[in-house]
Amino acid sequence: MSAEYRLRSVDAVREFQRRWLAQARRDAEAGEPFVICNSDEFEEVLNVMGIPVLVINYWNNVVVKDGKAPALNESLRRRGYQPSFFSLGLASALDPGNAPWGGLPRPALILASARSETDLRVTELWARAAGCPCYPLDFGFTAPFRQLMPADWRQQLRANWVSLVDPDRLELRLTQNLALIGYLEQLTGRTFDPAALERAMIALNEQMDTWMRVTDLIAGARPCPVSLRDQMAVYQVMWHRGTDRATAFLSDYEAEVRDRVSAGAGAYPSERVRLLYWGDREPGYHRYLQGMGAVFVGCLYSSTPQTYARDFAPGEALRALAARHLLLFERSPDWPVAEALRHQCDGVIGVEAPSTVPSAIAQACAAVGLPYLAVPRETDDAEVRELLAPFVASLGAETGTR
Repeated sequence: MSAEYRLRSVDAVREFQRRWLAQARRDAEAGEPFVICNSDEFEEVLNVMGIPVLVINYWNNVVVKDGKAPALNESLRRRGYQPSFFSLGLASALDPGNAPWGGLPRPALILASARSETDLRVTELWARAAGCPCYPLDFGFTAPFRQLMPADWRQQLRANWVSLVDPDRLELRLTQNLALIGYLEQLTGRTFDPAALERAMIALNEQMDTWMRVTDLIAGARPCPVSLRDQMAVYQVMWHRGTDRATAFLSDYEAEVRDRVSAGAGAYPSERVRLLYWGDREPGYHRYLQGMGAVFVGCLYSSTPQTYARDFAPGEALRALAARHLLLFERSPDWPVAEALRHQCDGVIGVEAPSTVPSAIAQACAAVGLPYLAVPRETDDAEVRELLAPFVASLGAETGTR
C-alpha cells in the first residue's frame, strides 16, 4: 500500500517548530524568558510580548510521536507517579535525557489551570523540577456553564460571545488575566501593548477565516486531498496564532490545497470508505483501516478554527480573549454529526470507553442514520481490529449512498 501524500506547506510547519524550539532554547540559555502553558490559556498575550510559549499537550504529542513515551512513563513510575498523557512534559523535565529534540528550555514560568486537580498538580511538580514559578488560572473552557447553550452556539461564537458566557466568571477571568500580565511584566521586564494584542486578534480572525476556507475545500472534495496526519499537523500553526508567520503558513496551506483540489489529487491511494475521526490524536489503527479502503477525511480539529474567531469593539480585545477561554470546546453531540455530513462521510469513529448505554454522540449519529463506532483507545491491537473490521465491512456496502 502506498503511503499517504504529505503536503509541502505542512512539512514547512513541522520543520519550523523544530527550529523555533531550538532558537527558544538558545535564547533561554542566554537569559531570555520562555513560558510553558496549557493550550488556549494565554498564548496571544505572550506572543505580542515577544515571549516564546510552548503548549503542554503539543509537547506531549511530540513525545508520543517520537517514541519517547514508554521510557518517560517508566521514569515517572520509578519516582512513584502514575503516568498519564498530560504528565509526559513533567517526565521530560525529570528525565531530559529521554526527551525528544534535546528536551525543553528552562522556563521562566509555567502557566497552570485549575480545570482539573491532576493537571494542576502535574504543573506544580513540573515547575518545582524546573525551578520556576507556577501560576494557575481559574475557569478554563472545561468549566460547566450555568446557562444552556443554544443549538446554533457555534454559529454565534464569533459575533454573540458576550451572551454565551457567565458574566461574573468573565469578569473574574479578565481580572486574573490583567494580574497575570502585570506579573509577567515584572518577571520578564517585557511590556504589554494592548494595541498590539488588538492587531493580533484581528489577524487571528483573518487566519481562522483562511483555515476554514481550506476545511471547506477538503470537506467538499472527492477524493480527500489532505491526510488526517497533515490536517492534525497543521494545527501547530495555532500556537503562533495572530502572528505574521501564522498568516504566511496558512496562506501557503490554502494555495497548496486549492491546487490539489483543482487537480483532483487524493491523499490516500486506497480511499473507498470515508470516515470522520472524533479524537485528539491520529489513532494507530489508521493504517489498518486504509488496508480495508477506509480513510479518515476529517476530525475534531478540522472545524476547531471557527471556534477561535471573535469579533470585538476597539479596546475589547483582552475581554474577548478572556471570554474565549471560558467557551471554546463545548462538546455538544451535534458537532461531529455536522462535520461528518459536511465531509461526506459514511461513518464516524469516536474514542469512548465501552458502555451498554449509547453515548450522546452515538445517539445523535443514530438520529440522522449515520453509522457510529465507539473504540476504547487509539492503539492498534487485536481487540480494536475486531471492532473495526465488521464496522468497515458494513459501510462498504453503503458507500456512495450517502
